[in-house]
Parts: sequence; C-alpha cells; structure tokens
Amino acid sequence: MLEILTEHNTLWRRVWRCVALLWAALLLPCVATAQSHGVIRTAEAGKDGDSMAVVITLNPEMLEMADRSTLTITPRIAAEGDTVTLPSIHVMGRVPYYRYVRHDDMGLPVMPGDNVIWDKRRYRPFVYVNKVGYRDWMLHGSLLITLTERDGCGETVATSGERKDLSQMTVVPARSTMEVITSALADRLSIRFPLDSVTIHPELGNNASELEKIRKGLERVRRDSSAVLKRLTVKGYASPEGRYDHNAFLAQGRTQSIADYVVQRFGVDRSQVEVEYEPEDWEGLTAWLRDAPESALPHRSELIAIATSTMEPDEKEREMKTRYPEEFRYIVRNAMPTLRHTDYRIEYNHRDMVEHLGETDTVWHIRPAGVVPTPVAPRVKTFRTVMAVKTNLLFDLALAPNVEVEFTLDKKYRWSLMAEYWTPWYVWHHNSRAYEIQTWGLELRRWNGKCRERRPALTGSFWGLYAAFARYDLEWNSTGDQGEAYSLGITYGYSWPIHRHWNFELSASIGAFYGPRRHYDGEFNDTHLIWKHNGTTFFAGPTKLKASLVWLIGKKRKEAKR
Repeated sequence: MLEILTEHNTLWRRVWRCVALLWAALLLPCVATAQSHGVIRTAEAGKDGDSMAVVITLNPEMLEMADRSTLTITPRIAAEGDTVTLPSIHVMGRVPYYRYVRHDDMGLPVMPGDNVIWDKRRYRPFVYVNKVGYRDWMLHGSLLITLTERDGCGETVATSGERKDLSQMTVVPARSTMEVITSALADRLSIRFPLDSVTIHPELGNNASELEKIRKGLERVRRDSSAVLKRLTVKGYASPEGRYDHNAFLAQGRTQSIADYVVQRFGVDRSQVEVEYEPEDWEGLTAWLRDAPESALPHRSELIAIATSTMEPDEKEREMKTRYPEEFRYIVRNAMPTLRHTDYRIEYNHRDMVEHLGETDTVWHIRPAGVVPTPVAPRVKTFRTVMAVKTNLLFDLALAPNVEVEFTLDKKYRWSLMAEYWTPWYVWHHNSRAYEIQTWGLELRRWNGKCRERRPALTGSFWGLYAAFARYDLEWNSTGDQGEAYSLGITYGYSWPIHRHWNFELSASIGAFYGPRRHYDGEFNDTHLIWKHNGTTFFAGPTKLKASLVWLIGKKRKEAKR
C-alpha cells in the first residue's frame, strides 16, 4: 500500500510539473521575443535569510513606448502549482503616465507596491529589488517574467517573457556578492585659451561653467557613501590646423593646465589624475565632414579621403589647402573651433545594491556592467484633477487680461464646462482714446477619443459649443463706438500635457455675433460724448483663436486607492 501511495504521489507531482510548464509555455509564448527586444538586461533570484529576493535590471534604451502604450513587467515564482506574484513594473508612455499621476489608477493595471516609470525619464538602467517570504518549494521552481504591452484602451497587444529554473542558478555566499563595480561619468569641455597660450583663464568666456562640470561630477561621487573615486582622466585635443609639433605642444600643455586646475581647486589627489592628449583630432574632423552640408563642401568625399589617408598630418592639411582652398577656409571657420576640446572621465567604484542580512545567507545577484544600479522609485506622487485655470497667451500679448476656469462634469472625463472672462479696460490721451472690452462666456465641451476614462483629464481633442456676451467702448482720436454683442459658435481644439500640473491648449472658434452699436464723437475735451447715429453689428466667421497655458488643480490621491 505504501508503494502504491508513493507512486501515486510521484505521478501527481509529475502531472503538476507538466501543468506548471504548460502554463508557463502558454503564459510566455515568445521567450525569444523578449530577449531579442532586450528589455530585460539581467534577472536573478535567490534565498536571502527568510526571504526570496528577486532582482531585475532593465535596459533604459529599450524602454521607448508609444505615447498611449504601457509595458507591464511582472515577476512570478512558480513550481508544481504553487505561484507567488511579485509587484510589477509599469513603463508608461506619455498618456497613461499623466493619467496615472493626475487621477486614481482606476482602469490602469497598477496595484499597491507596483513601480511606475515614465519612459521619457529613463537615463540609466533601472534596478528592481523585491522580496517575498521564502518557501521550500521555491528552489525547485522557476522565475517567470511576463512582459505585457497594452494599448491606450488597456487591451493587451503583445505578451512575451523569460523563464529561469531556480534549481540551475549558481549560489554564492552573501559576503562575496558585495562585488565592486566600476562606473564612470564622462563629458566634453570647450575651454578657451588665448592664442598660442597653455595657461588656463577661468574667467575667459564660458570656462567657469565648463570647469564646473568636472566639479559637479566629483561632488556626485563624493555624496554617494558607497562610491570611491578611482581615476580622473583628462584628454585634450587640438584642431588639425597649423604645424603638428606646435599643436602637440598646445594639446599637452593645455590639458596639463586643466588637470593642475582640478587638483588645486577641486581637492583631487594628483595620483588619481591621468593626463592624455591628441595633437590633432583628425577623427573628429572626419566625423564633422560626414555631417557637413554637401552644398558647402562639393568635394566632401575627396576631403574625407584625405583626412582618413595614411599621409602625415601636415601633408594632409597642405593637400586640403592646395586642392580645395575655398572649402578649406569653410572648414577653418566652422569645424576647427569645435575640434579644440577636452574630454574628461571620472571612474569610481560602487558596490552592488542587493541587501544582505547575515554571513550565512546566500543570494543570486546581478552584475551590471559599468553602470551604477538605480533602484526604481516605488511611489509616484499623484492627484485627482478637480479644475483647470487658464490664460490665453494671444490675448495677453494683445494687452487683454483674461482668465478661464474649466470643470469636469462626469467621472469618465467626457464632458466639461468652461467659463471665461477677459477685460482690457484702458483709456488714455485725456479720454480721447479707449480700449475697453468686457466679455463673459460659457462653453460646454465634449472630449473625443476611445476609452476616455483611461486618458488624463482635460487632454486630447475636443468640440465645444459656446455662448458669450460682451460690452465695449472703442475710441480713437475722439471718435468711437459703444455697444453690446451676443455671440454663439462652435470650438475645436487640442490640449497636450507638458508637465504634471500643466497643459498647453490650442483652439479656434467659428460662429456669429450680433448687437446694437452707437457711434459718437467726443466734445469739450472729451468730457461729453455726442451721439451721431445708432446701428447694429453682425458678423459670421472666425471668432476666437487661443493658445492657452493651463494649470491643473487637484487634490492629493488617497493612499488607500492604490
């Protein structure tokens, strides 16, 4: 009987394993696709004390998303029917990101504890670190990572993923996981020197701000308690103009002058500074020639052939100057100044950011190559849009102070009501001239687009129906008109999110206005208005053009809604 039960349990374990693998195969139908897209740089997991740690690094250069798309990356640990799902990473395009920060996440696949990234804010690899309670079955299972891309309506358009068997991963002691990683900051400086001089003058041109780049880079390393400066390399270049031996003197002397300045002013040990120089930057000139307009350099291909030839540097310059004098003068004016530059590189050591709790713990860990890991921010400040306050910049330019207030009317953000008021009210030249207009208006708007409830409030295209009333007094050199006008029309426009709390809106209106008009002349030093005749004003056609700056006002979203 015991043997029968044992065989029965073994059979069921095999069945569960097959079911789990089949589930993984169905869930992740295109493992090669995810790897070919390169979104996941590294993915590791391992036991860390009483927890199972999962560490994922994303490639920032592969996170370009369409404006309305969202990529959700969800790690799972699964084995024989047991599954634990960890918080997800959501890489959002512009529309879903602003929808998320401006409203609760109704309709978006964001759960408490998830990480949110706006793809336009990527600049270094994102490192995801999360832990779940350890269970014995986990080491016999798999780490599954699904990548799900959704369109603007939240519909899944593609699914791919990666799978790793935890039992096949290498276990390393926790102490050895504190591996030193070499990272670097690099940039280019444009330092100006007096003619034929190697002495640096910080007050000359933009030298102070250029040198400040190095100081800021060093300060960034010093502020990181786990970073240690390894080396500062300064490499100077001279332009391929003039004698080669003289350019070698200038490149070496000027680079050394910059290095000495850094040592003296920025507190860097001289032993940590390396100085290199390139007498003439022919490689940079070749790159410049390839991008130069052919209209200015009709013999561009011949010039590139000379620049990349095996001739001596002075011979290259002489050949260009002799064969193509006009084009060489163009190169001297436009290319040579950009080829006198200095490149710097700050190398420093930084340790792995995986947390280690004890000497006997073990963990699988990642080793990002040459870049400091940056943990993904787990929380984004969000708010629910309540209203918008606007000003039409075109009216402002016309010295017509104006303000608009817009409120949403439904939870799906399909309808809104906008009220506007503008009032240029000026008189000058002893009342002989007047620019006085007061306008009140209301506009009911219908916002377009599918899945409106999953888009940011008050963004996208819209149609509007407006009604307005105005009274005016327009006078020039003691002759003018007073009157009232009633207007009706339709509006079409579009509003773009440009910041967490700001939109930019363009709109145009067509319609008609009608009202009584009174023509007058000013008499007795414009202290009295003499009515000449009455009439009416009627116009049909374009009535308004707006380029508005929109400030969104909202209330902070409650944490419970996450």
